Amino acid sequence: MLKYLMFTLAGFLGSYHCVGMCGFIPPLIQYRSWLLGNVLYSAGRVFTYMFLGFLAGYFGMFFHKLEFQILQKGLSVFLGIMMIFFGLQITGNIKEKGVPGLDLIFMTVTEILSKFRKNPFFLGMFNGFLPCPLVYAFLMQAMFEGSPLKGMLVMFFFGLGTVPAMLFASKIFQVVSPAVRKKLSSSAGIIVIILGIWLILRGLGIIHHHH
Repeated sequence: MLKYLMFTLAGFLGSYHCVGMCGFIPPLIQYRSWLLGNVLYSAGRVFTYMFLGFLAGYFGMFFHKLEFQILQKGLSVFLGIMMIFFGLQITGNIKEKGVPGLDLIFMTVTEILSKFRKNPFFLGMFNGFLPCPLVYAFLMQAMFEGSPLKGMLVMFFFGLGTVPAMLFASKIFQVVSPAVRKKLSSSAGIIVIILGIWLILRGLGIIHHHH
């Protein structure tokens, strides 16, 4: 349970990075109730995260069933390295460079988002597909869980942590300075890096799963 609480904490701290990237979306919501509209929007995002976590866990399940332990350990090291990479992007130590095709996906999804102002749940669902290094990092973790259900749980607790900041995104821009948002985002990056190091150490056999 402590592990999932860490995922929620990382989501909460990292959500201030999300506010900088997607903070323009919640104010677009046109709904009869501001609170209900934003809750539905966040529910839609978390739903997408859980769906992606299910797929990642399902894909990772096949690696856990393989008899070749070397491949499984290699996967752990690879995912750990990728999480450290994404963590360094979140902290700002590595510049977030565009991956081929992601810019087109971002533009396409953004156009779709504008069509769902009056349907915040679907707005949140599509928002969940936008490219984000923080989401990528936890999808790596979901994949390593080797179970669709556990993959969903990873992304659920991560998504839960992002709700408060995104719920009050418009207010955060007014109250929290960019410098403070950057520090909070960096804290989430550090947690991602720690998880990445843990995966590498596990893959190398230095620590075991129950640790």
